[in-house]
Amino acid sequence: MRDEIFDREYQAGRDALNDGIDRGVQAIGRFFSAAGRFIRTNGRAIHAFEFDAPWQKSAPAKRATAVKRTRAA
Repeated sequence: MRDEIFDREYQAGRDALNDGIDRGVQAIGRFFSAAGRFIRTNGRAIHAFEFDAPWQKSAPAKRATAVKRTRAA
């Protein structure tokens, strides 16, 4: 009888421990997911204004256009 009571309490405690570990791992995963999303979005913005400076870009090449000539009468 004592063994059954002990086993029942042990299994209940073990289930509670496993649930707690599972919740902890999920919380850590959510934190790293949010942190990664934050770094990705803000990292792109930081990279854009740190390394894509407008004065370092070359001016776009102008296309030569043909001039239409009209005959004067």
